[in-house]
Amino acid sequence: MGAAFTAIYGSSSPAQMLQRGLPLPAHLLLLHVLPLLFPRYPTGHGGHSMHQLTHSSPFVTHCPYIYNGKISPPLCALLHCPAQLTVVGPDHPVTATVGRDVVLPCHLSPQRDARTLEVRWIRDDLSETVHHYRNGEDLYGEQMEAYAGRTELVRDGLSAGSLDLRITGLRPSDDGQYFCTVKNADAYNEAIVDLEVSATGADPHLSLGGYEAGGVRVLCRS
Repeated sequence: MGAAFTAIYGSSSPAQMLQRGLPLPAHLLLLHVLPLLFPRYPTGHGGHSMHQLTHSSPFVTHCPYIYNGKISPPLCALLHCPAQLTVVGPDHPVTATVGRDVVLPCHLSPQRDARTLEVRWIRDDLSETVHHYRNGEDLYGEQMEAYAGRTELVRDGLSAGSLDLRITGLRPSDDGQYFCTVKNADAYNEAIVDLEVSATGADPHLSLGGYEAGGVRVLCRS
């Protein structure tokens, strides 16, 4: 196990260490626990042996993909991997009319507290900030002028992972695609929300304007 390991842990085996509640070094944890979680794990992937996979620095420190799928959640929990962020948007466009308010839905999955995360809503075609939130504060330094005073991150659902954005007084120019982005120190993810803004008018009102050149003049107002 090596002189350093022996100096710290003595001659105890990994099984004895776990029984005694002692922490198991990452490389030993992988070598002894991984075969239990993946009993049919192939001996190699892309020309790499099990030894190379379990001893590669990116695997140990960042827990990336393992052979056609993500690393097992139980193993990630044991290794204290960074929590992953998954952002989910609606599977259909959000529709609204000019002059009304609208809420663009977006949430984290699985549900988790988003109050300490950085949330940024961005216009896709312009790549500019519509609304920026970080650690409990709304930040307006980078906000597009067109949205000044018209946006709000709905706070009621933040603790449950809701990232909804309210836009007030819709304009025809608000129509388009939005990115709901979330990040923390370890992860980043985003979802797309399509907003379709339609114009609307009052019901048409017809009235007689009088007789003109042998005919009747009709007025239409809307």
